[in-house]
Amino acid sequence: MKAKYIPALLWALCILVATNNYNFTALFMSDIDFNVRLFPDLSDLFITSDIQLGSKLYVFQKTGHALSFGILYLLLNKALTEPRVTLILCSLFALFTEFLQLFFWRSGRLADALIDIAGIYAAYRMGASVKAHGGMIPAFFAALQKIFTALKGEKPH
Repeated sequence: MKAKYIPALLWALCILVATNNYNFTALFMSDIDFNVRLFPDLSDLFITSDIQLGSKLYVFQKTGHALSFGILYLLLNKALTEPRVTLILCSLFALFTEFLQLFFWRSGRLADALIDIAGIYAAYRMGASVKAHGGMIPAFFAALQKIFTALKGEKPH
């Protein structure tokens, strides 16, 4: 195995541990354990009634979903150097992790996969912007210029 893949593979392993641990909050106490269910109900993938946008923990978890898969995209793209291939592979991995969660008594949801893919796509666009502007610093100043242009004429509150 080439060393350039190691960071992405280690990060993917971290995602697998975090998403399949028996309890998300237990991870903060270094409590890692897996409970296996051989025959899950695959219809659970389509549940949306447990979306709780008013819950800070829920929003924190979903932000973590997007960020962790965005980071995975950046690490894997560094190794593969083909952004579209990386986008597809990371998106497939996001779908796989949600499906796999059903076998660990976790709540695998397609809605979560969409959040993961949104993080992947944000990283993809950010990478494209950095490349188009010739580096991180020019891309940062171009983004600032767009923000200031959009806010031009706005009155302070």
